[in-house]
Amino acid sequence: MIEGLQPIVDSDKRHEFENDPKAFIERIILDYVATSPSNRLESFDDAPIFEPPIFGYAAGDDPVFETFKEVVHKDHFTPREFFGKYLSEVQKIANPVVGDISVVSLALPYNRETMRVNALENEGPALRWNHTRWKGQDFNNELVTYVTEVLAALGIEAVAPDQTPFFRIVRPPEPLASTWSQRHIAYAAGLGTFSLNDGFITTKGIGVRCNSFLINVKLEPSARRYTDHLANCSFYASGACGACIDRCPGAAITAEGHDKLKCYQVLFVQQKPWIDGMHGPGYIGDYAGCGLCQTGVPCATRIPVNASPRQIDGIG
Repeated sequence: MIEGLQPIVDSDKRHEFENDPKAFIERIILDYVATSPSNRLESFDDAPIFEPPIFGYAAGDDPVFETFKEVVHKDHFTPREFFGKYLSEVQKIANPVVGDISVVSLALPYNRETMRVNALENEGPALRWNHTRWKGQDFNNELVTYVTEVLAALGIEAVAPDQTPFFRIVRPPEPLASTWSQRHIAYAAGLGTFSLNDGFITTKGIGVRCNSFLINVKLEPSARRYTDHLANCSFYASGACGACIDRCPGAAITAEGHDKLKCYQVLFVQQKPWIDGMHGPGYIGDYAGCGLCQTGVPCATRIPVNASPRQIDGIG
């Protein structure tokens, strides 16, 4: 946590939470996004990294979470599995009894100027996009830490799965995956659907960063206003798009979908010169960040207008 932004709560906050937990959660998140100096690109006129997020909710025992063990990875946790492991191994509670669990998911849209400048690139990411990738991840981590600390101060147990020792990213030679996929969690919470390039299309478009946490309070789940997991992608709706195919500098996207291993090569081999400074100074992080297939495409900032009727009725 950065100094000056530690959780400060009083007796009124507990009443506020109990009166309308969703409104309380969304308010503290929106306030933090608006005021945290960590949500700023100091190298780019202190512009915000992210615009205000959109929110979705899912019941912790929704059957959709069991399917992620097949479609994501066999070790992908359900919310109940994760919460139980957290209580027993981190909180050191013997034989914990886990009651109601809800999932809070949010999608933070990238700054629109960041989207614009990256759309001008063809081989590798703009410096502004690169800073957004890595400083945005730092902010995302800080944000969920802040929220769970505020809730803990109210006596509400909450945990961000990807901030625990149990979370892991599965890397080659195994297929790329994780034990808590933020995009799949967002899908379960009604925030959007997947695309040809394996991105996630929300009502704010594909240019978003997803985040989530678990809470031991029953919250009304959001409706999933789509009939399948590809509903917001106009390529799957009508075959009329495929713009992300042309945007990929490494042929990792075709009409057959997204090749994760080829994408991995683009990030860590083909675009290594960006990190090495051959395309200008200032690039940071483990890899340059790319993002070309998320910018300069019809779904960059919205659900495409040529989506089928069922897709337009999305979460607002």
